[in-house]
Amino acid sequence: MNRALQLLSYKLYRGTSRLASDAKAFGILMDGKQKLFAKDELQATREFYRTNAHRVEHVLSLLADEQSKSAYRSLIQYRCERRRADIDPHRQPKKTSYLDRALVLPGEREVFIDAGAFGGETSLAFQSHCIAAGRPAPQCVLFEPDAFNLSRLQKNRPKFIKQPIIFPMGLWRESGTCSFTPDAFSSSRMEPAGKCQITVDTLDHILETLPELPPVTYLKIDVEGADLDVLIGACQTIQAYRPRIAAAIYHSDEHMLSIPEYLHEICPSYQFHIRHYCCIESETVLYCL
Repeated sequence: MNRALQLLSYKLYRGTSRLASDAKAFGILMDGKQKLFAKDELQATREFYRTNAHRVEHVLSLLADEQSKSAYRSLIQYRCERRRADIDPHRQPKKTSYLDRALVLPGEREVFIDAGAFGGETSLAFQSHCIAAGRPAPQCVLFEPDAFNLSRLQKNRPKFIKQPIIFPMGLWRESGTCSFTPDAFSSSRMEPAGKCQITVDTLDHILETLPELPPVTYLKIDVEGADLDVLIGACQTIQAYRPRIAAAIYHSDEHMLSIPEYLHEICPSYQFHIRHYCCIESETVLYCL
């Protein structure tokens, strides 16, 4: 979905737009939460999944539980038809996003990588999860290139039991710079038409600069569309240490297929699970255990 339509959709979802009455005139469909979708985009989505039906079946064959398979089928159906009835039965509590309590069991010496840290909320939630399970506080390593989000993250620093390691930069598939659009919210993103340049590096290279850090045990990734790039830049780490992974796969239809395909290719022993945390297509998470 293009950025303008995403923003308009969000406004409608929050009930702040007056354009709902004009939806039909603009050739737009609406679902039960007043989210807008252009008809041609839905047609393109349906065609994408028809063309890639064999890839969908392959991903389904990789999923380890029936809950994941049912959710994955329904999420694809929702993407094609925008029927709330397809997605509602699979929604999980938002507070457990990236940290499904039945799947994520804390260990004794957790090293948590938070790619797309925002204000550090997920890292702090993982810390609470570890403490509640009677485990030591994790060592958190956080990456956040957006200046506004970074300021929020710095304010949250005292809440960490162990001093967090914070990198004011992005993770990507290679070292260098990338065009970046700051959003002062959770949708800051790397894109060719970005408003500024940010420093990026691979997780593999960053970890080489932290020789005292124990092996990574958990990798959380939600970087607004650069998620596969981050995973490519973490290939050596994944293959060497096989950390648990919670990766956003909802930013594109292609990612719904290519991210599990890639992770299975580089580490075939992973068991895959799908969980979903929103009333629309956002917040679909692939767990690799």
